[in-house]
Amino acid sequence: MAQLSINTVEKAYAKVKVMHGVSFDVADGEFVALVGPSGCGKSTLLRMVAGLETITGGTISIGGKVVNDVEPKDRDLAMVFQNYALYPHMTVRDNMGFSMKLRNAPKADIDARVAEAAAILGLSDYLDRLPKELSGGQRQRVAMGRAIVRQPALFLFDEPLSNLDAALRVQMRAEIRALHDRLGSTSIFVTHDQVEAMTMADRIVVLRAGRLEQAGAPLELYDRPANSFVAGFIGSPAMNLLAGTAAEGKVRIVGQIDIDARTTASGPVLWGIRPEHLDLVAQGTPGALSVSVTAVENTGHATFVMGDMAGVQMTALFTDRPSIQRGETIHLMPRVGKDHLFDAATGRRLD
Repeated sequence: MAQLSINTVEKAYAKVKVMHGVSFDVADGEFVALVGPSGCGKSTLLRMVAGLETITGGTISIGGKVVNDVEPKDRDLAMVFQNYALYPHMTVRDNMGFSMKLRNAPKADIDARVAEAAAILGLSDYLDRLPKELSGGQRQRVAMGRAIVRQPALFLFDEPLSNLDAALRVQMRAEIRALHDRLGSTSIFVTHDQVEAMTMADRIVVLRAGRLEQAGAPLELYDRPANSFVAGFIGSPAMNLLAGTAAEGKVRIVGQIDIDARTTASGPVLWGIRPEHLDLVAQGTPGALSVSVTAVENTGHATFVMGDMAGVQMTALFTDRPSIQRGETIHLMPRVGKDHLFDAATGRRLD
């Protein structure tokens, strides 16, 4: 496999710059997820790594070799697309072995590689079928099988699960991670689904508007987001972020409630608390937040409660199925040491 190095990479279309000096490394054998809102540049960056988009500035290196001007076919990588990109008139066998056929590999080698990949992916009984005769999950396996047959140094996945139903997405993300571990591959996985990123990746790279906001292990980003954007983006439901004013170790929110934030900061801040770090307490409990419930969503494993606190929206998450009804007032206590503090102007983490 190979290490990937992205160094101050820029991309512009005419005079419009869409990537602004992004830099990060992917270690040999590592699984890294690129996440961010629509239009943040994650698919563009992946396509630049693949050689499908030109680079305006910076360098991309694979295995220590700069590949800025190297043709896609010579970069020793394989890409799995969102829409599978299978040839409809070819059988599964021919789709999977097509890249080797283009390289004039011996038929015996192609058949052996295809058979091995099909066995890994549970496709051995489908090799003579056409793509139209397969389910969505099976087509995605064929697309992955085609990548495996190439035995590349680097695997690139561009939102490969977005066309699948919810149950199949869960199954396939486990299969992709297991495949990565089995092959010892180096993988870059683009997704807009942060749950996929959190459950599959060794590290997550968060992008916004063509800039890198934070890179780190999933729980590192969840527990210590570098700024208010990452805090609000990573986590479902999102972190509650409330405008406040810091002074003398406390933060005053909604104009009247003082939170002990253990900070030396002063002035405008954003105070954050994750929904699962709010506990139900009795009315009159010192330091509790009074919230008027506007919606209750029960998913079976959790109860999500949305409410209004003096004009500010709050969300709480409970796993013990409390009896809460829309319209009632509940009282929530932030858990000690679980809150977050950010500079109101820059969004930078303060605590």
